[in-house]
Amino acid sequence: MDSSSTISITREEFNTFHLYDRALFSRLVITLRRDIRQSYQVMSFLLYLETIAPFLRNLIADFASLPDAVVNMVADEVVTCMRCLSFDDFPAFVTHLRRSILSPEIPYITGVTRGYLTLIFVHNNRENILFEMKKHLTRVCVRAFEDICVRAEMYNREIEKREKAMAEMSQLGFSSAVQNGGSRTRRFSSRRANADNRTIFLTFSRGYPISKAEVYAYFTRRFGEIVEAIHMGGAGVNAQTLYATMVLSSASRVPDILIEGVYRTRYIINGKHVWARKFIPSHKSSSKHLSPYSYRNLF
Repeated sequence: MDSSSTISITREEFNTFHLYDRALFSRLVITLRRDIRQSYQVMSFLLYLETIAPFLRNLIADFASLPDAVVNMVADEVVTCMRCLSFDDFPAFVTHLRRSILSPEIPYITGVTRGYLTLIFVHNNRENILFEMKKHLTRVCVRAFEDICVRAEMYNREIEKREKAMAEMSQLGFSSAVQNGGSRTRRFSSRRANADNRTIFLTFSRGYPISKAEVYAYFTRRFGEIVEAIHMGGAGVNAQTLYATMVLSSASRVPDILIEGVYRTRYIINGKHVWARKFIPSHKSSSKHLSPYSYRNLF
């Protein structure tokens, strides 16, 4: 090709062209602090989705305008798709999901693609999807996100230092109530009767233990000083805690944690999946020997 016909694109022009891609990737790795390597794969998959139908051409731009909780949910569904790509046998993949207490569906992505993209479609088109993802990874993601990765790594190191300090305080028995001179403890006493209205029920994946300190540090960092108390439960002797209740300082903060119209909202804390939903108190038994949490909260 004659050199005069070659078009040179500067880094600034390239980044501007991929403005929405960069915005969404930044949300994933900086705002939501998701794994950088995994987020590269998420973006590669979404770039592939934009090519499968004309009405999906602005998919990433649309996602970039969504609230953080929804962006996180979309990313989790993409991760489920990528897990599907790693299995040769689809029934084995579904069994794997259920053992991990994960849903064998991707409702949001299926809805956005008007029913076109399902997990069975992903599995049946594994080779083509992986080929397209690799192409987008090398042609777009590596070039467009390089500087964002550097910023994310610096930001994460700073946040990890803060979370470590917060976790150490929590393990020593300190809480935000102590930090605020005990005012939160007094508020809790006066509003104990309506605690159920501001309680979130959390469930954890079996095989991925998580501590109270990790939960407290994560939600405090994401949403501010909203956690009044966390009660871990569902563990036997030397067993993993499978669920917890998290009491918020105000019922008005519940919508910050839970996505409206979605049964469970998924979060990732230090690489571990945590599901949140409204706490449903059990009033069927008054026996003090029973767990204070209804078994229906586990499923």
